[in-house]
Amino acid sequence: MEDGLTAAFLEKMWSMSVSGESLGKAKYGVLDFAASAFAGKADAGVLKLLRAAEEEGGRPLAPVLFHRRRVSREQSALVNGFMAHALDYDDVHAEVRGHPSAVILPALIALADLGGDGRRFLEAYVVGVEAMARIALALTNEHYERGFHNTATAGALAAAIAGARYLGWSPDRAAPALGLAATQAAGLRVHFGTETKPLHAGLAAAAAVRALRLAEAGVQASRASLDGRLGFFAVFGQGEERARTELLREDDVPRIVRPGLWHKLYPFCSAAYFVWHAAEQIGPVPLERIGEIEIAFTVRSDAALIHRRPANGEEGRFSAEYVAALILGGRGLHARYFQRVPVDDEIRAYMDRMRRVNVFDEPPGVRYTRITVKLKDGGTVGAVGDRPKGSAGNPVTEAELVRKYDEVVDGPQAAAIREHILRLDEIGDVRPFIALLEEG
Repeated sequence: MEDGLTAAFLEKMWSMSVSGESLGKAKYGVLDFAASAFAGKADAGVLKLLRAAEEEGGRPLAPVLFHRRRVSREQSALVNGFMAHALDYDDVHAEVRGHPSAVILPALIALADLGGDGRRFLEAYVVGVEAMARIALALTNEHYERGFHNTATAGALAAAIAGARYLGWSPDRAAPALGLAATQAAGLRVHFGTETKPLHAGLAAAAAVRALRLAEAGVQASRASLDGRLGFFAVFGQGEERARTELLREDDVPRIVRPGLWHKLYPFCSAAYFVWHAAEQIGPVPLERIGEIEIAFTVRSDAALIHRRPANGEEGRFSAEYVAALILGGRGLHARYFQRVPVDDEIRAYMDRMRRVNVFDEPPGVRYTRITVKLKDGGTVGAVGDRPKGSAGNPVTEAELVRKYDEVVDGPQAAAIREHILRLDEIGDVRPFIALLEEG
């Protein structure tokens, strides 16, 4: 394989050894993915995609999770990616600034009919998370803040790498597939709060599967898609040299371990978890006592929270104001408040008293949200959210992930699926496990 950034990065990912600790983190990542997908299985968008798949047809090679049906590999990746991300209940990764599992695992599941053992499946997942974090860091925060959705852009490349690793391809063989994935990478944050946001996860997973299939068929593509002035990082980021540092960095601990996957206990954007952490320390405050509410974010850490006055709970998943209003208004964070239901007048009245500010004088890497409630009697109450549940400083425990799974997933195969996931590294053939996921 020729010299260059693409070749060096693929060699880096293929030389990565996967520790027992990484495999353990991966198993709980799969468990959380299964819970998130089950929670989204009846989402209206999933049903729309199933109708489209039925109309399109194709060889039934890969499952639609929990729906007892098979579709083509690309359709499977598309629907399952959407399903896992439908409620924004799936994991995120701080360095990815996006959702790794909802892209990588649907791509791997779509390829599982080709065979392979559970350890290889988990190793490919670990490598995919590593690749996605490195790609996102190489793109820099500017990529996200310009309006791209890293789940879609970095995700397509990472899922193709994970898929090639799972299939046992060499780095040299994977290079054209990476190029084919890179040329399909797309996704705009303007769609947050609509069905197109979770569609990004499905589109990226499907793009990865399509890239692998086309590469297998011999479709020509650049073998150096990350390199030079026309390469991925020159077009989407800040150039090859800036990217090289992050892609080829020497790290002792895989990123699935540190900082690790951020698992969620509530179905809304992780950027709003800092709001939740601050607001819950304040607690309910009667509206009639409030003069103004200030929500301060470090730098542009509220970039994902694009809805300042959401019209419904689905948009509210991406609204600092909505999450703060639910808590300050004494409603709590019930899942029903994050469905496509109109925002009522009382919650809107709380939001109308809020304003956002950004703090730019903190050292790099410092992140928090500060809420200050200015009362009509001249007093103030406030709190800082800097260690929300799920973040690296306050992670969700394995026991809490099992509880989330058990509370969300039901049906005759729920226990069997859980047990298969927790010993996935011991399974000699993943296909019976995938069949369990299909049946639910």
